[in-house]
Amino acid sequence: MELETLRSAVRGTVVSDRDPGYPAICDALLFNGRKPARRPRLIVEAADAEDVRRAVRYAAAEGLAVSARGGGHNWSGVAQQAGMVIDLRRLDAIRIDPVRRRAEAGPAATNRRMAAALDAAGLAFPLGHCGSVPLSGYLLGGGLGWNAGSWGVACFSVESLEAVLADGRLVSASAAEHPGLFWAAQGGGPLFPGIVTGYRLRLQEAPGAICTALHIYPSGRAEALAGWMERLAAEAPACLEMTAKFCPAPPPFADRAAHLAIGIATVFARDGEEADRVLAEVAQSAPAGAIGQGPAMPTPFATLYDTVDAAYPEGRRMAVDALWSDAPAALFAALARGVERAPTPECHAIATLPSERAPLPGDGAFSMRARAFGAVYSLWQDPAADAEGTGWMRGVAEAAAPVTRGVYVGEADLARPGRIRQAYSPAALDRLLALRARYDPAGLFRRDIAGLPLGAGAAEPA
Repeated sequence: MELETLRSAVRGTVVSDRDPGYPAICDALLFNGRKPARRPRLIVEAADAEDVRRAVRYAAAEGLAVSARGGGHNWSGVAQQAGMVIDLRRLDAIRIDPVRRRAEAGPAATNRRMAAALDAAGLAFPLGHCGSVPLSGYLLGGGLGWNAGSWGVACFSVESLEAVLADGRLVSASAAEHPGLFWAAQGGGPLFPGIVTGYRLRLQEAPGAICTALHIYPSGRAEALAGWMERLAAEAPACLEMTAKFCPAPPPFADRAAHLAIGIATVFARDGEEADRVLAEVAQSAPAGAIGQGPAMPTPFATLYDTVDAAYPEGRRMAVDALWSDAPAALFAALARGVERAPTPECHAIATLPSERAPLPGDGAFSMRARAFGAVYSLWQDPAADAEGTGWMRGVAEAAAPVTRGVYVGEADLARPGRIRQAYSPAALDRLLALRARYDPAGLFRRDIAGLPLGAGAAEPA
């Protein structure tokens, strides 16, 4: 089939690897400055779901593997490694029904834009922690977002979705219609056998006040932070989100500790009075030995996103792995010790414990979870330091391996052979592979994902 046939069939744009400006266009697909060596032959920037259908049909006819690109935040670069990339950036519409508390959103709608639109309507959703990340990969990976203690894992607030399948069909999936596909979209990540083109979401009432306070310790107090956060997870209101951050010490703390363990307490409260009360109780129970404290400050979503996004500059070379563990103290200690050996000041790690009052995950491919969650982020600028930057991240993950139960597919080091197998329970992985065999028997979507065989597992009903 002639390439011009595709160009004339879609409303969006088509770029081939022979077109002027292709290298820059290809590099711009990924947020990460570290680009994979493998590049697509074609990039289709879809204008709508119909463009996605036509591009998929063309790729199938030409024998090209297909990968979807939502916002380019996939750490292992899977959005650049298939024969055809379908860029969804223009599918970013947001429509909110404040009466029914429902939203319709395109896969490229970002967390920051969603938060602003929802806030204007007095509503909220467990959006991701990074403002520039879109819904696409975030929801497919499960969605560990803001205020998950009260609102739960985000994918279980998806009411239905639309997706293009390998045969070019556009289907709706929900608990009642194509339930297998709907199950796979709830945490299946890159193993989902299709391209999501739209979501329908259940919304929550917006918190009346969001406030954050900091408790700053030397990194040697990491295990004490873990014990403190375990008690808060068991006893504090579910609207309290506690995160530990392990990082090099900036001024004015560098003269008291080379590396820090920072307890970040964020509360999503009914009002300012409740926020003040919860954060006061957090402060009263904090471990001894703090070398600094940040007073409680209002942190609306825009402020939260400004803070988080500043730690991940676009174009920085990055590598990450994300771990689940049932041994919080050991996990926190391993992350803190790892950061003490970090090759650059931007490297850091985070850890958190879900509230024991959090809603239990529903029935979905999201099947790997444990008492504590941790992630290690390597950031650097020099291309010559790629081996060192990636090696440090993997070294920290290996140090935590004795207490690691599994990985979180949304931020796991999927370039590492076999890593994706640790993102699901064995039963869930078998079911995902069966769904891929049913809906994508030729392996059109991301044929190179972790070398997993297609068709494993029992037959899956539609």
